Amino acid sequence: MVIQLSICGAGEPTIEKKGYAEPRAKRVMLDALRGRGGKLTKADAVAVSGLPEAEAEQALTGLLKEYRSHLAATESGELVYEFDPGFERRGAITWRERLAAAGALLWAGFSFLFKISIVVTLVVYFVLFVAMLLALIFARRSDDDDDRGAFGFGFADLFWIWGWDPGFGGRPARRRVDGRPRKPFYKSVFDFVFGPPRAKTDALADEKEILAAIRARKGRIGAVDLVQLMGWDFERAEEEATRLLADYGGEPEVTDDGVVIYVFRDLRKTASSSQLEQVRARPAWERLERPAPLTGNSAGTNTAIGFFNAFNLLAPFWLVPLFEVKTHISLQSASVWLHDFPAAFSAVFFAVPVARLVREKLQLRARARRNARRSLLARIFAAPGQPRSLAALAPDPALAQALDRDLVRLGGDVAPDDQGNVHYLFPRIQRELAALERARAQAAAAETSPGAIVFSSEN
Repeated sequence: MVIQLSICGAGEPTIEKKGYAEPRAKRVMLDALRGRGGKLTKADAVAVSGLPEAEAEQALTGLLKEYRSHLAATESGELVYEFDPGFERRGAITWRERLAAAGALLWAGFSFLFKISIVVTLVVYFVLFVAMLLALIFARRSDDDDDRGAFGFGFADLFWIWGWDPGFGGRPARRRVDGRPRKPFYKSVFDFVFGPPRAKTDALADEKEILAAIRARKGRIGAVDLVQLMGWDFERAEEEATRLLADYGGEPEVTDDGVVIYVFRDLRKTASSSQLEQVRARPAWERLERPAPLTGNSAGTNTAIGFFNAFNLLAPFWLVPLFEVKTHISLQSASVWLHDFPAAFSAVFFAVPVARLVREKLQLRARARRNARRSLLARIFAAPGQPRSLAALAPDPALAQALDRDLVRLGGDVAPDDQGNVHYLFPRIQRELAALERARAQAAAAETSPGAIVFSSEN
């Protein structure tokens, strides 16, 4: 309820009471906060918006769920709000994400078309250039009518690379390794260029693990839980926690010692007398990333593929001109198809896996850093409040670098002992874990009950 003073003419101010519904209060608060950067308390929000305290708090909670934001608490238990300066909505697609999606679509289209051209082009040009080479050989050895030529193989043998044996009615050749069907060579060629197909993953797998953790932890989590589960730093964990509030109907609560707890009472409700089968919430140190295989092929297979394409890449520059000189046949009218196209195609054939290799090398360092942080978290969470030396907490160089890089972001601190030796401890992690343990101990068991059934179609 807002009390508004209005002055009519020269008379006394009159007091008019107006009620602000939640949507309008949220709009008033949004207009008041636009263009104001930095952090603010509830009192700040009341002052700039003019809304009463209760409605200001309700409006702030609504904006917190709708827009990208962070929520923190002071040691006295005061909530501190920080909104994205541009008030970007949660779930809004950024230009970077749009460009990434467009790039992924273009890559998918290129991959599809290039795979089709690989099936046709690589084998056709290889056979064509081999035929030209054999023609030159036969021209020099006209007395040799062996159709297997100087290389000891015939044209029919070229088709085995695509997994087909023309000598058996076009049936797939059942080449086996250790009793199992061997991957057709054309699939190995695809994997050489684009990498092996990746197993399908559930896009919501991480979300399911977080929800399983919320239910297992009595509907109460803190930023420290997301640090433990996902390996994020506290800043990222706080941002994701506010997103969870918006997505799953949670509410923030502040403990007496200033710890923000995200409470999801409705997520605890269950109609099952026994626990439903849930995904196990893995800690971050069980989420170590491993590089995907570059091709998934054996070294011999990659060598063979490289030979075929290198032959096609070089043939337009030496074999085609030599064929014209030796046979006195002009191929100028087919220059595009015998020179430009195969050269460009073969160059792209090599360029794509080289680009993938470079990208993998660039990602290697970032992956190693994430893995080092996750491995460090395992040691931190074992005893967050216990001061430990560098050798005890981070015994190898990768962990030591992660500790130096992420100490503050993980809520860590240093405490020199009497001899001046530096020890590390993580008071924020210890404080939040203790506060969450107390909150869960006080959680009402009745929160899991959806209530008595008053109607069922079964009856």
